[in-house]
Amino acid sequence: MKNFAYEGRTRSGRRVQGFLKAENEEVAATKLRREGYYITSLKEAVRPAPFGFQRRIRLKAKNLALFCRQFAIMLGTGLTLVESLELLEGQAVNPAFAEVLEEIRLEVASGTAFTKALERHRRVFPHVFIYLVEAGETAGALPEVLERLALYYEREDELRKKLSEALMYPGIITAVSLLMVIVLLFVVLPLLVKNFAGLGVETPALTVKVLNVKDWFTDYWYVVFAACTAIILGLRAYLRTKQGRFLKDYFLLALPALGEMQKMVIFSRFCRTLSLLLSSGIAMIPTLQILERLMDNSVVKKAVQEAAAGVERGQGISTPLAEHKVFPNMLIQMVAVGEETGNLETVLVQLADYYDREVNFAVASFTKVLEPVIMLLLAIVVLFILISVYLPMMEMVTAI
Repeated sequence: MKNFAYEGRTRSGRRVQGFLKAENEEVAATKLRREGYYITSLKEAVRPAPFGFQRRIRLKAKNLALFCRQFAIMLGTGLTLVESLELLEGQAVNPAFAEVLEEIRLEVASGTAFTKALERHRRVFPHVFIYLVEAGETAGALPEVLERLALYYEREDELRKKLSEALMYPGIITAVSLLMVIVLLFVVLPLLVKNFAGLGVETPALTVKVLNVKDWFTDYWYVVFAACTAIILGLRAYLRTKQGRFLKDYFLLALPALGEMQKMVIFSRFCRTLSLLLSSGIAMIPTLQILERLMDNSVVKKAVQEAAAGVERGQGISTPLAEHKVFPNMLIQMVAVGEETGNLETVLVQLADYYDREVNFAVASFTKVLEPVIMLLLAIVVLFILISVYLPMMEMVTAI
């Protein structure tokens, strides 16, 4: 595919210009004519990346929710797919995303299936979005699928906001406390010791040790920086391996409070995504294969992979899931009930709502526990520094 820069006018006389991809100039001209453009200039060109944006676009959950909601409304009012994409392209805040929508619109206008056009931009649109759009396009229910996707991404955005809010206050406390420790250690303590030394007061041993540690970090900061960089790079390289990712994810799930909260987040997304895929008409095995690609945690990913293999052997989904301790008994039993009664999608939605409520409770409890723990640890550090500061003052008082 080549990039072509074009200029022209619409049937109403409005001037248009932009870029599009095509196999050759003749195909590009055909696409533009189908759009209703009168071409005044068409030539091959290197498409510039918009200033401040990377070609690899990452859409947040709230952006996807808004996009799906607007798209569903437009299609529901009777607009064609091309007209809806053109309107969405004009409303896009991100210029790079607007260009992606333009490429998709031109491909759809030239006769390419909407799903095929989306598949060429997998780095922009998530797997679940593409597969559900394909199911909606096949069933002729694209507006309904987009409405479900909007609700799904709204829940995702709400969940991420709650997790961010839970960690915001402890993060602020930690940052302020560390700043205070740095000021005491590098400004206040050396100044006091210097003044007391001028008065002939002997510096206490604890204060000397603290100053020695501070001086060592000041003199050999490059050693500390190099060691930290080497450890971080080595750890990142190991965590990119299959074994490293699995051990990291297993360790995170095993943490006392944070692990339980992460499990509930994973179970909520697992149930909601599985329900969304199944209710959109996708069969169980392709659904589990899609779900496997969407799971970030390697432990859960492996469980889903083996569940898909179990379904292929003729087992239900609950039986292979029960072989993995990561899934709680309640989830497995409820899934089994849903399979037996034929209401699996409804049961999964109820489970997702239940785990959403549990996440809210866990986030609140985790915040209440985390705040005093952080305050206590930082208070110990600050107290140690303050003792180092006040010891010379006590020595001076004693000497007098």
